[in-house]
Amino acid sequence: MQPNIHRSLNLMLALFLLVALWLGYWGVLRAPELLAREDNPRRVEAERRVQRGRVLDRHGTPLTWSEVDADGYVERRYAGDWLAHVVGYYSLRHGVGGIEAAFDEQLRGEAGRTAWDVWRAGLLHHTQIGEDVQLTVDAALQRAASEALGKQTGAIVLLDVQTGGVLALVSHPTFDPSRLDEEWDTLREAPGQPLFNRATQGLYPPEEIFNLVVMAAALEEGLTAPDEVFYDEYGHAEVDGTTVRCANHPGIEALDLLHAAAYGCNVAFARLSQRLGSDRLTDYAKQFGVDRAPGLEIPTEAGQLAETLPLSPEKLTLTGLGQGEVLVSPLQMALVAATVANCGRMPIPTLLLSQTGPARRVVSLETARLVRQAMTLSVTEGPAGQAAVSGMVVAGKVGTAEAGDEGDPHAWFVGFAPADLSETPRFAVAVVVERGGRGSQVAAPIAAQLLTLALAAP
Repeated sequence: MQPNIHRSLNLMLALFLLVALWLGYWGVLRAPELLAREDNPRRVEAERRVQRGRVLDRHGTPLTWSEVDADGYVERRYAGDWLAHVVGYYSLRHGVGGIEAAFDEQLRGEAGRTAWDVWRAGLLHHTQIGEDVQLTVDAALQRAASEALGKQTGAIVLLDVQTGGVLALVSHPTFDPSRLDEEWDTLREAPGQPLFNRATQGLYPPEEIFNLVVMAAALEEGLTAPDEVFYDEYGHAEVDGTTVRCANHPGIEALDLLHAAAYGCNVAFARLSQRLGSDRLTDYAKQFGVDRAPGLEIPTEAGQLAETLPLSPEKLTLTGLGQGEVLVSPLQMALVAATVANCGRMPIPTLLLSQTGPARRVVSLETARLVRQAMTLSVTEGPAGQAAVSGMVVAGKVGTAEAGDEGDPHAWFVGFAPADLSETPRFAVAVVVERGGRGSQVAAPIAAQLLTLALAAP
């Protein structure tokens, strides 16, 4: 009898030890994994009660905030679809995007929390409350930019020239972050890709606006001068075996460098590209940041110069004209305009009001001054005239970029204001309208509308 009791006791102890090990394995070693599972009801329940901090514009206006119902559950609210590609979204089902993702820990109130803080809050059932995040964005300008673009597909970026702060960043079509869960499947399958941020990740052929890079490079290398005259009698020419045509030919046979840049004379810029050669042209394009993704708190995309280097003579000509394999984002071209406005120094772009960094020297002050004069001529005398703002000198460049098929071209404008040499520029802007047609007729008026509001703001 006694041996049987001992065997039973040993069996019970063995089973108890096995259960203890099993519970320890799942309760300790695998606990973090279980807690993190999306189907963990405790995690979902806790998440529904987290009071995320607000996202504020530069003036303290709430762009997104949390509302708590009578049962203690939290709903995330957004000011409107006009800020979706800046603020992003928060969803229990689909995660976070934009600023909601970039500052998730701070907005959730987890930044700097220790394990003791977490344990104590759980023991005392304290509500998890996040911190606010204040952006460089101006809500009024952001909304105005969205309204100016209207139902057209495209993007707008407005920068503070001196600080690199993003004042407005719009991508259309857009979406309502408040209705993300209900409309997710529709948004993902929509042909216009409303979840895609065209302002920071959309890549487009730049065409004439790439003249800014080529002109700056040629001046820096001493390969041209403001008084050099380019002859373009017919609006087309053979340049190293490639036929070059000037869509913006003003009917003037001889153009000095500044006017050639103002009018976007392809013949002149094809010749400048050949003088620069493959290495120098690509080096300066890289100096302007074309080949890398701009540093920003939300995802950005690197531009493209060419798949293979060095460039052949034909590809060199096309690259210098902003054609061929060259692709850029609106954010990158807004930074190019800001560099010219900022005396040849490129500011570091940011969406966070408290974060600014030193500008990076790209070209000399004198080169920037000459490019600035050419851009001013483009507005006062050339094809960018519809970007003019009453009582203010505006510098700008328009582009009409063929999209590689029979559809309408993309309409571009990049520029800054004020551009008078006696004033300090404040705002740089880039506008692209997909399939919009001519930049002079479509993109330039949008820029003028936004610059007018920005310059009038306190």
